[in-house]
Amino acid sequence: MNQTLRIAMPLGASLVFGSAVVIVTYYSLRHLQKESGLTPLLGTSMRRSDMRQRALRDSFLFRWTLPIILGLSAALRPMNLHVLRNYVRVPYAQAGYPGGLEDDDVVALGMLLAFLTTIVLGGSVAILLGPLLAWIGLIGMPIGFLILVSSLKSRAAAREILILQAMPYMLDLIVLLLRAGTSLRIALARVVDDYREHPIGEEFGQVLAEIDVGASRPEAFKRLSDRLKIHDVNSLTDAIVQSEELGWPLADTLERLADRLSSERVLRAQSRAGAAGVLVMIPSTLVLAAALLMLFGPFIVKLMINGTSFN
Repeated sequence: MNQTLRIAMPLGASLVFGSAVVIVTYYSLRHLQKESGLTPLLGTSMRRSDMRQRALRDSFLFRWTLPIILGLSAALRPMNLHVLRNYVRVPYAQAGYPGGLEDDDVVALGMLLAFLTTIVLGGSVAILLGPLLAWIGLIGMPIGFLILVSSLKSRAAAREILILQAMPYMLDLIVLLLRAGTSLRIALARVVDDYREHPIGEEFGQVLAEIDVGASRPEAFKRLSDRLKIHDVNSLTDAIVQSEELGWPLADTLERLADRLSSERVLRAQSRAGAAGVLVMIPSTLVLAAALLMLFGPFIVKLMINGTSFN
């Protein structure tokens, strides 16, 4: 009987835990499906092949894992995992399409990370707590996929900072070229050339490629706005669309936008500096309290022990 219970209890726990994983996965997918219904479909980047060649040139790990990712993607494609595909599409676009992968390939990479996380976590639990508890490693399935999404969002946040820092200077360059008599096409090409290997150069290279294949300028910039979802880029798109529709001089419109972005950047810097001053007071106060305790600690302890008498 005792032997039977020793076997039945881990099996029962595995069944309960597996049921919990299935329920959580089901409702998570339903939640993601509701969110993905509100997500606009983004155009495929026309520069993904360039990004893939760059990744193959610079990363040995990417060269080694790419065939595995492509094979797993081909195996998962008939399953039509559109919920996961829509979930990773926006952060992957904001991250700049690292590696030049397609959306199905990104899902396959997430599944690969989930599998590896499960193996590592299950093996660690089996070594530390015994092989009967290796089923705990199943929690590595969602964790591995979320690691990929979290890394994409972190990369997207870093790219957003770089783009915001370069926006005023990039607009000044475009205004200078437009006032010199060049077209917007030539000005964008100069931006792409000057900001090569920079996120803003990559994104405007995509805009330039779309214009070259026949897309209108407002349409190409709207796709840029949909990809990045950055307020300043939205302002740039609105300025170009209004200039196209109302016939305003584009150089004047972009010059006003560049001045406004520069002013907003100064205000943001001042706001962060003020907040940093408040945060610096916290460790300063702690250091002062520690110094006071070191100076008056013996007297306080003696007072607590002997009362008011110091004999």
